[in-house]
Amino acid sequence: MIARRSIHHSPQLGLILSTIALTAALICSSTSAKCIENERKALLKLRQGLVDDSNVLLSWKNHTDCCHWRGVKCNSHTGHVVMLDLYSDETSLRGKIDVSSLLELRHLNYLDLSFNDFEIFQLPNSIVSLSQLKHLKLAYTNLVGSIPHQLGNLSYLQTLDLSWNSNLTAINLDWLSSLSSLRSLNLSSVDLSKVVSWPQSVSKLPSLLELQLDSCNLPHVSPRLLPLINSLRVLRLGNNSFNSSIFSWVVNVSKNLVEIRLDRNQLKRALPDVFADMVSLDKLTTLDLRNNLFWGPFPDLKNFLSLKNLFLDYNQLNGSVPESIGQLSTLEQLGLSSNSFRGVLTEVHFANLSRLNYLDLSYNHLSLNFSSNWIPPFDQLEYLLLGSCNVSAAKWIQTLRNLTWLKIAEANISDSITDCFSGSISSLCATRLFALDLSNNNLSGELPNCWMQFDNLDFLNLANNHFSGNLPASLGNLSSTDLILDLGNNNFSGSILPIWNIFSKMEILNLGNNSFSGEMPSLESCDSLLFLGLRNNKISGRIPECIARQNPPALAVLDLQSNEFYGSIPSSLCNLQALQVLDLSRNNISGIVPQCFSNLTAMSLDNVTLSNFHRYPYVSYKKSCPSTNVMWKGKETEFGANLQYLRSIDLSSNRLSGQIPESITLLKWNTLNLSRNRLTGIIPDKFNPGSQLESLDLSNNQLYGRIPGILSSLTFIDKLDLSYNKLTGRIPSSTQFGTFDASVYLGNEDLCGQALKKSCSGDDDKPDQVPDKTEGDADEDGFLRFGFYVSVAVGFVVGFWGACGSLIFQSSWRYSFFAFMTRINDQIYVATRVTKARSQRALGAGWYVVNS
Repeated sequence: MIARRSIHHSPQLGLILSTIALTAALICSSTSAKCIENERKALLKLRQGLVDDSNVLLSWKNHTDCCHWRGVKCNSHTGHVVMLDLYSDETSLRGKIDVSSLLELRHLNYLDLSFNDFEIFQLPNSIVSLSQLKHLKLAYTNLVGSIPHQLGNLSYLQTLDLSWNSNLTAINLDWLSSLSSLRSLNLSSVDLSKVVSWPQSVSKLPSLLELQLDSCNLPHVSPRLLPLINSLRVLRLGNNSFNSSIFSWVVNVSKNLVEIRLDRNQLKRALPDVFADMVSLDKLTTLDLRNNLFWGPFPDLKNFLSLKNLFLDYNQLNGSVPESIGQLSTLEQLGLSSNSFRGVLTEVHFANLSRLNYLDLSYNHLSLNFSSNWIPPFDQLEYLLLGSCNVSAAKWIQTLRNLTWLKIAEANISDSITDCFSGSISSLCATRLFALDLSNNNLSGELPNCWMQFDNLDFLNLANNHFSGNLPASLGNLSSTDLILDLGNNNFSGSILPIWNIFSKMEILNLGNNSFSGEMPSLESCDSLLFLGLRNNKISGRIPECIARQNPPALAVLDLQSNEFYGSIPSSLCNLQALQVLDLSRNNISGIVPQCFSNLTAMSLDNVTLSNFHRYPYVSYKKSCPSTNVMWKGKETEFGANLQYLRSIDLSSNRLSGQIPESITLLKWNTLNLSRNRLTGIIPDKFNPGSQLESLDLSNNQLYGRIPGILSSLTFIDKLDLSYNKLTGRIPSSTQFGTFDASVYLGNEDLCGQALKKSCSGDDDKPDQVPDKTEGDADEDGFLRFGFYVSVAVGFVVGFWGACGSLIFQSSWRYSFFAFMTRINDQIYVATRVTKARSQRALGAGWYVVNS
């Protein structure tokens, strides 16, 4: 009976025991998962040196379990930190990385600090103490120095990524042979120029699947000496200046290759032959041959039915694009831009490309001819770039609801913007589009008031069209940060106020060459602004102060040419340390040229470029950067992509007065134009010897004095205009000045020299002559003459009575002085008489000898 009762209750007892066991396990698990104290302190110490603007490490608080901190993972049994993942995409950390704190985490098997803006640091030899590491990722972290060979002791390592640390070097890679478990190696941008044996080193990695050595300046090696790496699946060797000989190794290094990237090299060969050699690579999914010298027609792709990504941009390919490309049903990305393809693309070319999400056909000689009711099969397309293609109608684009980038620039579209898209522009996938480029067409009419629907738009380029009317109020609702807005070269009018409430979000704003009017609003909060172009409008008032919260402000180009500004140049412009191009010409600005221009740091340094002008993937910088005209070597020249290398100041055609400040001549600009003002004084004789000055225009002012000889030492200068001033003296006769004709010096009546075929008189060496004075100048000189006479009188009184007065009123001094003078007189008299007597005796003796 007892036995039966025990059997009867056993299921309940089992359930109770299981519950107890599970609870105990959870309690033990919870207890064991707590962070180890010394590792928690090490993480807190690591955080102390970091600047966390985006609160990435907000959860890293004292007296809390570090196993629950963001980016930290602990072993569930031991509590040791086994993973530290602070990889950053948009919210990067800054500051000093405490390497010693990292070395306290001895149980780490995963460490990723990639894409953080740390202060420069070196990877220590003691990295070997992290002996459990399997994944080490330090891309874009400002690593410097040499890669320590002790990395070879991390025998468990499977992933090593030290890429894009351009100040990191390696003398050799022999230590790689110890990493038998390594599956992925990425040293892109690391300087490997001295590692001649790099192929042999990587071939000793039996498990290697991915090899990325982009931009490493790899030394050229004979293909016959290159070993095979049979395990390899991904090979990236872009931007290493390889010639075509490397290709024979690439196509044979492994039969398992699925990705080959050889972009930005010097590969020169007929493209059909290249594909014929790769016929055995039937698993290939990605092929990137951009920016090389391949030539010939479009290749036969019938043996590459697995291709997903094909990039042939920026080569020398020609002929037509075959219809057979429409049968590559696996294709996801296709780039053919900047070649010489010709012909018409029809619906057949895209028949089975249902997976396509990126298409770039820009800058060829292609036309797109689709039926009016065609619905493309690639409804997942995100990037569509048709620059310079002949697009007869754009209605089919409205069906692409997932577009994020749309470029139809230079596409010969001639219509109103609403007719072009068969209705409102808001039909262009308003909720997803973040970049829209319709520039360089013949689009006309007013802009629709629908921009509030473009929630993600941060790039809008409608430049070089025929749009007119006022700016719609909804443009002021664009909410993206770092906004790029280019409406230049249209017929817009009215006020620019509708967009000024988003000014603080802008990175580039170009409204030049329109008919905008009214006053320019405040430039307060211009923190992120890089480029401001308002040239050739009718904007009036004073130039507003630029009061930026960021220190220093980012503004690099300020172009206000040909407006109706008046008043003086605001001193706050001198705080724009990043400024490289300043154009205030053709306004009514008065006052002096500020002395504080010496604060324009970017114009005082070498190798400063506007690198931030381009931040969008898949798009050529040369085709999307803003442009402006600069008075360059006597004529207006448009600067687009090369604007980033220019340093220029143009204050011409205003009413500036006073002297040219020496501070402005010590900057390292390419062009300086102060012509057509009311400047006076001499030309400063100090110019920066490191300046690459190519154009200097000081014409039509009231400058006087000599042409400073220092100008002849500026070897880059090839455009000089000093005409219509009051300069005097000889024109420097250096080789540099010998290249300029007489027009450079016209209107300076007192100049002479070979260039003017006018000889210089003997008076040429006199000091600089001040020209005829105006009434104000005469008053100033009268004051100077009066001061001179007063100084002479004071000097006479002090000098005469200081010496003679003491002799008159001090008798003892007077007696001593005259006694001293008497002794000197007697000594001179005696010396003279003795010398005379000796001379007479010598002459007498000589006469006696001759006559005897």
